[in-house]
Amino acid sequence: MLKLMKLEIMKFKINRNLKGVVFANLIILGFLLIIVFGAKSQKEVLFSNYNDILLIVGSFVRATFSIFAAVLISRIIIGEYKNKTINILFMYPINRKKIMLSKFMIVVIFAFTTMVISSLFLYFSLFILNIFANFIQQPQTQDILVKNLINIVVSSASFAFISLIPVFVGMRRKSVSATIVTSIILVSLLNSGINGNSLGSTFLIPLILAGIGALAAYLSIKDVEKVDVSYD
Repeated sequence: MLKLMKLEIMKFKINRNLKGVVFANLIILGFLLIIVFGAKSQKEVLFSNYNDILLIVGSFVRATFSIFAAVLISRIIIGEYKNKTINILFMYPINRKKIMLSKFMIVVIFAFTTMVISSLFLYFSLFILNIFANFIQQPQTQDILVKNLINIVVSSASFAFISLIPVFVGMRRKSVSATIVTSIILVSLLNSGINGNSLGSTFLIPLILAGIGALAAYLSIKDVEKVDVSYD
């Protein structure tokens, strides 16, 4: 399985996505700095505690890298079906399910890793900034830090599996654009909410959707040995 994943990473040059990840983080950080200093110049209290920081960081990160994951799905899964290059891959004496599973694992690991690292980078960037700008009065205690770190890991794991939902739509519609649009709709719904509480910041809804994402991957894999994989 690891060999298959390495081959896929080399084939699609997924490592090049790291530049996009870095660039996206810098853009998000820029937006956050504008928000922080804009509120400070107006003497508004935008963040009352570090949970507020985590909420806004999480919203930006989940939205950005869920779409990154959808683009990756479009390249390594939907695109291969549309271009019929998957047929060549399936000619090798390797179980088709293993091939597809390796692709899904790449997407999940990519989404989880980028979300965790990006959340940590942005969270601690604002923590360091707060030392000088003092826009949060609440001290950063060990309990708060541990709680927020756990939150980052659990949330990233949930959204890594949620990012698999668009693949089901993409394969049904045989469309790269449908995959990406589905991801954008999901992101919009999960980042919407009332009084600053988004659907994505709750515990139950992301967990349910993560299960749906895992189910979408399973349904996309289970009959791959039987079906005609060529697209018209």
